[in-house]
Amino acid sequence: MTHKIYINFNFIFLKIIMMRKISLIIFIFISGMRIAAAETVSVSGGIYGSFMQSMGGNLQSYNQENYFGSSSGIDGINRSMDGYSTSNIERLTGVFAGLDVKAIFFDYYMLRVGANYGMSMTGGKGKTVYYNGAYYNLKCEYSLKQYDFPVTLGLSIPFWKDSRISVSCGTAFARATYENKFESDSTSAPFSLTQNTIKGKFTGWAFPLVVLIQGDFFIMPEVSLISTISYYRGRTKVIKDSSDKDGNVDYASIDFTGYRFSLGVSYFFYNM
Repeated sequence: MTHKIYINFNFIFLKIIMMRKISLIIFIFISGMRIAAAETVSVSGGIYGSFMQSMGGNLQSYNQENYFGSSSGIDGINRSMDGYSTSNIERLTGVFAGLDVKAIFFDYYMLRVGANYGMSMTGGKGKTVYYNGAYYNLKCEYSLKQYDFPVTLGLSIPFWKDSRISVSCGTAFARATYENKFESDSTSAPFSLTQNTIKGKFTGWAFPLVVLIQGDFFIMPEVSLISTISYYRGRTKVIKDSSDKDGNVDYASIDFTGYRFSLGVSYFFYNM
């Protein structure tokens, strides 16, 4: 009975968090409708490229702790030992391509809607060792792909005549697929005489918090160079591995938390 009460409490808690995020989205939408009715509005469209260090966080999963002795994912799985060939496994660095539409109304208030797609480009590969009655080599590979649609509301403050700084906050719908792969010469679980590789694949979504600081430097009256720092905070619920061909089941949560650094160009195509 106690176990059931614990599960229901967590379910209610998650519902409360979800309702708060939905309320934030509704608030931003209503604010956007007010923007549309404003008497002074400037609208721009922009494209940009971004990079993100530590994409996906430490990429922890159940199997890494249960079989390989790492309770901190990619951070704890790095080990070296004399007589074994090893190489350091770095956290993922991701690259993104994105576009956004911004509406600045009454000269100071801003609504921004964006779309981003990213994937891991470097890191996530290497060799380590683990102990299971004896020491064995372990080859590791991690990868991550994601897309998100952020919506933020804030202030856009002009500085001098050729620059503007914007600060906004909101949320995003984010969806990602995280994959890992482990290969060893061990014949003990999770490996066997006929199987030396196990794989995990996890797909999930969340509504992470988004905080954004953006600078516009105008090189023409309608064209600006944009530089952006954005911070995401949030993660999916625990997801069951969908790659079951190896007969091994894994569990993981995908972390969207981290900073992104962007450079791009924006064009103001509407002024009223």
